[in-house]
Amino acid sequence: MPESVNPRSQNSPLRREQAAATRARIIHAAAIVFADSGYERARIEDIAKQAGVAYPTVYKAFANKPNLLRAAVEAAMTGGAEGQVERQAWWLEQLDEPDPQRQLRLIARNARRIYDRAGRLLEVVRATVARDESIQSLWQAVNDDRLARSTTTAKALATKTKLRTGVPHTARTLWALSAPELYVMQIDGGGLTPGRYERWLGDLLIAAILPS
Repeated sequence: MPESVNPRSQNSPLRREQAAATRARIIHAAAIVFADSGYERARIEDIAKQAGVAYPTVYKAFANKPNLLRAAVEAAMTGGAEGQVERQAWWLEQLDEPDPQRQLRLIARNARRIYDRAGRLLEVVRATVARDESIQSLWQAVNDDRLARSTTTAKALATKTKLRTGVPHTARTLWALSAPELYVMQIDGGGLTPGRYERWLGDLLIAAILPS
């Protein structure tokens, strides 16, 4: 008689680790395919092939393309195993930096690093909003999260220095100047390298937020 399968083995640490690795590989593959092909032309089959997994494996893990896009965006925006941005070392470093000018340059550095990973993927999301209502909530969530973090940063800055304007206006300035579409425009259309974009954004934030 065939040996029975121990149900506990299906939920073993090794099995969970393998499942997490497969999920991460699919998310990474989805980010590549969406950025290269756009949302409408991206196919689950292409994502499965890029990830090196079977087509049903992708559906079992994510069910549909909107879920895949959301997972790809969340992973690209955080860039770390901790998950939430608020737990990332790069975010805490920026928030805790005592020097205001250095803090703003860390914001520019972090924006460059995020958009190196996520800039073109976020452009896919932004371009898709007008044609697919299922993506609207994702784009809104991205902007809501960015504005909330900008508000937290503005409050932290206000404890260290006098600001050119109040906290709400400063938060709105941080949110607008660090928008992902500005990164893509400067890199693809403006001819800047990522490093020059970082310096440009740091200079712009200092000039716009700190008193002269």
